[in-house]
Amino acid sequence: MSELKTLTREIQNIVGVTPDGIYGPNTAKAILRKLKDNQGDAPAKPDASFQEVFKATPNISYSTIEPEGVILHHSYGSYVGGVSWILNDASNVSYHVLIDTDGSRTVFAKDTQRAWHAGKSSFNGRTGCNSFMLGLAFSGDTASRELTKAEIDSAVEYLLPRFERWGWPKDLSTITTHKDVSPGRKVDVDSRAEKAIIDALRSALDA
Repeated sequence: MSELKTLTREIQNIVGVTPDGIYGPNTAKAILRKLKDNQGDAPAKPDASFQEVFKATPNISYSTIEPEGVILHHSYGSYVGGVSWILNDASNVSYHVLIDTDGSRTVFAKDTQRAWHAGKSSFNGRTGCNSFMLGLAFSGDTASRELTKAEIDSAVEYLLPRFERWGWPKDLSTITTHKDVSPGRKVDVDSRAEKAIIDALRSALDA
């Protein structure tokens, strides 16, 4: 019996519910969500425009989410440094995806995993944005440089399938920035970067 309880706890850790060793409805539902999520998070197609790799970050919560939109960030540091930092469990920081200036992407968490990117935040009257929003970051500081075309195109390539998968409104009302969800505490991304992503998404969705 103790072996079964231990196994149940391991499964619960994987699917993101409280690891109490008791198999019940919550665990069963979490397993089904996990199976569905794995089906929906297939690796990028070989003919994708930009390289995408998955490197699981340890900085996620056990609870799962159903993302309602995305928060745009910048990492301040280099792409390589950002990847290393997000994979470090001492950093307590993670995005769902980080995009390099050449458009290549590292994905650190699946859509349904709660990453740690927004901190103290609120959006549309709800607090704790990590519980219902994805985090997408660009490397460096968008206040000191404009996004490259490759970064913009890569972000659009990453985000477009999620509009259909999660039913995001195509009026782009759930595309926001860290500075907007954490006013006075954060300044990313710069308004130029925000406009570039919004304009590119609008054009792609209207196509």
